[in-house]
Amino acid sequence: MASPDFVGTYLLAKSEKFDEFMCALGVNFFLRKMGNQVTPELTIANKGDHYTFTSVSTFKTTTLEFDVGKEFETTTPDGRKVKSTVCVEDGKLVQKESTIGSAGDGKDCTYIRELEGSNKDLKVTCLLKDIECIRLYKRTSPLS
Repeated sequence: MASPDFVGTYLLAKSEKFDEFMCALGVNFFLRKMGNQVTPELTIANKGDHYTFTSVSTFKTTTLEFDVGKEFETTTPDGRKVKSTVCVEDGKLVQKESTIGSAGDGKDCTYIRELEGSNKDLKVTCLLKDIECIRLYKRTSPLS
């Protein structure tokens, strides 16, 4: 089971190489520009091994629900159908994602979510081939 310390609300504060990451995924120009402009608020909730991530921005609201260690299918914010599994490794939530169908060949991603600093801010490392994108979210409040 992952640490309950992930539970809380976060606001995107910094993003590095996000456009490059989205481009490598094949995200169209318009969606990339929108994605680079928004500052989403992310809320993480959990009950045992079941997690809910809700991301809210002026552009879109998305929800990701999963059970740690169990494969699930979902649609990404840019519309790709994927299979994912989230595991706990060294206190981090590590998500392995593979696109369903031939359109996703070579676009398997890994997302590593970890807590940093005394405020337990959220660092998300997005990996695709040789691209490493870092998204830093400042904790705004814990969930009660």
